[in-house]
Amino acid sequence: MRIIYRFVLVVALGFPLTSGAHHSISSNYDPGNIVEIEGEVTSVLWRNPHAQVSMRVTDEAGEQQVWNMAMGSVSNIRRWKIDLGFIEVGDKIRVAGDLTRRAENSLYIRNILTTSGEEVMLGVSAKPRWSGPTIGIPENQRLGIGDTSAPELGIFRVWSTPATVGPLFQRDLSRTAAGRALLTETGRKAVASFDWERDNPLKDCALKGMPVIMESPYPSEFSQSGDNIIWRIEEYDTVRTIHMAADASPADQPHSLLGYSVGYWENDHTLVVTTTNMGWGHFDGQGIPTSPTAEVVERFTLSPQGDKLDYMMTFTDAETFIEPMVLTKHWLWFDDAEVAKFNCSSAAED
Repeated sequence: MRIIYRFVLVVALGFPLTSGAHHSISSNYDPGNIVEIEGEVTSVLWRNPHAQVSMRVTDEAGEQQVWNMAMGSVSNIRRWKIDLGFIEVGDKIRVAGDLTRRAENSLYIRNILTTSGEEVMLGVSAKPRWSGPTIGIPENQRLGIGDTSAPELGIFRVWSTPATVGPLFQRDLSRTAAGRALLTETGRKAVASFDWERDNPLKDCALKGMPVIMESPYPSEFSQSGDNIIWRIEEYDTVRTIHMAADASPADQPHSLLGYSVGYWENDHTLVVTTTNMGWGHFDGQGIPTSPTAEVVERFTLSPQGDKLDYMMTFTDAETFIEPMVLTKHWLWFDDAEVAKFNCSSAAED
């Protein structure tokens, strides 16, 4: 671990980080290279998908440096019951986080020691680094314990991704030998020609499509609308319609970002949804393409206590993958969760 200390002067500056970082933290930041810096806050930008902070520090050689840093989204920080006033311009703070892989003097913040001496821990993997009082994720969210008090609500409630659940999609799948082995020749050629800076479909608040929107860590809600089921998620204020009528069919329906979804109840606690006509053109936003004939079959299975919703996605695309991809995760119910407005802001808009 490298440590850079000393307080310094306030200056104003911008934030060059783009919102693409939200979709590939492991691609942009190195969790094995933790840096600790201390300085004076010069700017704070509370926004989705990542809040951003800048400081000016003096390094071990006595040189002044500007550091631009990202941390969790405003949505998550609020969800963790952390008051956004814990840092302000002019505060002298210490931070620790993952050093960037792509630029100088940038990191992803995991811990902040505030002017009041409280340590704010951002994320389930963050552990106390300094002595003194700590603020972090509520215990039930950190441990992944859902609320069992209202089984009668069924699937129709707000669901949260617990902090203990990892990504639905394997990170950097297309960049690994095992991942490339799952691809057809067409898929491998597309991955080989993908350039992150040029082709990244997830930067500057670009909307997510199916299937990757189902990985989103933000709260989502199922509700009834006539014969149909509506799935609404906080990220980009996305709304999917699941057509439940017996005669619902994707035939003659246009391709779209989220595709056309048809569902049915397999039993009292399992909703099965088949989605086709997906026009986003990407599997994970990391270079793997999808064809117009791709299909997603999803299974949402509710626990008897109503505290947990298990999820299984089977993605089939013969043009890209040599066999179907099966992905799993789960959501939990916390009775105080809500789906808020996302209000994404890209660096290009600053």
